[in-house]
Amino acid sequence: MIRKRSISGWLLYTASAVAFAAALVTAAQVADAVRNSPNASPWLKANADAVGRLAMFESSGQLDIYNGSCCTGILQMNKTNIREYAKTTPDDFATWDLQRQVDAWTKLTTDAMQARAPKTLAGLGTFDGREVDGDMVLACVQLGIGNCQKMINSGSCNGFADINGTTICKMADRIRNGPPTGNNGDPVDDLIRPTPDLGGTYRPPVDPCIREGEGCLPLTESLEQGFASGSGVSMGNLRAIIFAISTAFVTLILMSFITALFRNYSTGSIEKVELVSGVQKTIMIGMSFIVVMSLF
Repeated sequence: MIRKRSISGWLLYTASAVAFAAALVTAAQVADAVRNSPNASPWLKANADAVGRLAMFESSGQLDIYNGSCCTGILQMNKTNIREYAKTTPDDFATWDLQRQVDAWTKLTTDAMQARAPKTLAGLGTFDGREVDGDMVLACVQLGIGNCQKMINSGSCNGFADINGTTICKMADRIRNGPPTGNNGDPVDDLIRPTPDLGGTYRPPVDPCIREGEGCLPLTESLEQGFASGSGVSMGNLRAIIFAISTAFVTLILMSFITALFRNYSTGSIEKVELVSGVQKTIMIGMSFIVVMSLF
């Protein structure tokens, strides 16, 4: 009985180890899958090694990983894109093999590469004194095409940075060179990695931005877009409306004060000097209100 239990336990352990290993791939395997993908553009196939490094940056080579908020798989596709390009659910997508996941991602990214920003960046050759390579163009797509265009328009790598200060150029460096390390040589916590004290489960990364497609937006910009989508009016327009209504309301109140002052002056209840002083104070109150409201 003891021997049977030991054999059963060993078989279960071996099966679990094989399944875990099957869910891990290398950058070279990802690159080969890109080259073999019927959906990959010539540019993606030529930069397949950069895609392999991007996969290690995004998922540490785990096919079945979910980042805890939006994205699943070796190249971290979000729920919307999985539904549109893979025609399945995130849970099912996590069970797909490497080639199928890469085929879905290359179809998505081939479409995204038709946007102005990545095409412009790829055609520059150099940007802000540095070579434009596949890592930089992929970082352009990952951090958001609109954000990438801001950087291009500025002419500087610092033309856009997310809320953690990560620029497209810095992200390109991290894709190219691997994750930054701490004093003990271990990757820092912003990448998904094994957590032995949690029984082999995984920690999701702390996202510095909100995902949009395969890229992301700064938190403030994402909130503004979400508010506009849900309410039908932008935060800026709503602020202008509130400012106009508040100003009109305060103006009516102050005008009533001035009218009362003139009425008291006409009846002889106050002197001219009191009238002038009262009007001046009322105008100062109104100007102060406008200044304070303009700060918000």
